[in-house]
Amino acid sequence: MNDFVLTEENYYSQEADKLFCSASQWKDFNGCPAVPGCEARAMAKLNGVYEQEITNSLLIGSILDALWENDDPEYIAERFPDCVSTRGPTKGQLKSEFQIALQMYQRTLKEPKFCQYMSGEKQVIMTGNIEGLPFKIKIDSYIASKAIVDLKSTRTLDRDYRLFIPDSGEKLPWYTAYGYDIQLAIYQEIVRQNTGESLRCFLAAVDKEKHPIGDIIELLQKMLDEALDRVKRGCKKIILLKSGEIEPIRCEHSSCDYCRDTHECQVISTEEFETHEIQGA
Repeated sequence: MNDFVLTEENYYSQEADKLFCSASQWKDFNGCPAVPGCEARAMAKLNGVYEQEITNSLLIGSILDALWENDDPEYIAERFPDCVSTRGPTKGQLKSEFQIALQMYQRTLKEPKFCQYMSGEKQVIMTGNIEGLPFKIKIDSYIASKAIVDLKSTRTLDRDYRLFIPDSGEKLPWYTAYGYDIQLAIYQEIVRQNTGESLRCFLAAVDKEKHPIGDIIELLQKMLDEALDRVKRGCKKIILLKSGEIEPIRCEHSSCDYCRDTHECQVISTEEFETHEIQGA
């Protein structure tokens, strides 16, 4: 790993993912409330035998990130060729289903406070180590000695909105449901290792409503400390899995496309269904 230099070009490469963990990879293995982890799926992704489906929702978030990097239409067309119209009067423009990303971006540009928090150095790469596991991070807006800011899109910024988590019965804010507290806890720790400074962490959030709004959400330090403890507890097993010392476990969760695609037909008794129903009650 000493000879491998992490760059913008190779950050998302298979080699980089094998050498370094990331917030998204940690969640692939360990999960977050809204998206259960699957060790088998995570290892299949690392080994290049499974590629996660890229949904329109994910693409909208990626386009929003890219617009904040460079809002030149040619740059966006080069980054997202399948999302840009190639014919007719809309040639060179984002297709209708992705226009919301542009609307969200343009809305946030009208907000001085949002622009202030997004004014830092963009896509800053750092590496570090947590509990013996090498990590890489890429910060959307790094304001040196002041703040770590991550740009997020979400369904709505309605203060009353909560995601229901079927497995636990909890109703959680979107930022904890999707493990963004875990992500920023990792960012804060790796920045601390590189600079000696423990910076405040914020989400620059914009929603996907018909009339988008943006808000800046600060994650309190107590939340980040608790999230970092969870990260540390999940690191040892990732080391063993990535090194091949132990075999990954299939999650067999109904929402896991990998487990469904590789499912083998079984003979199941009614008793097993009844037992699972009792355990999940």
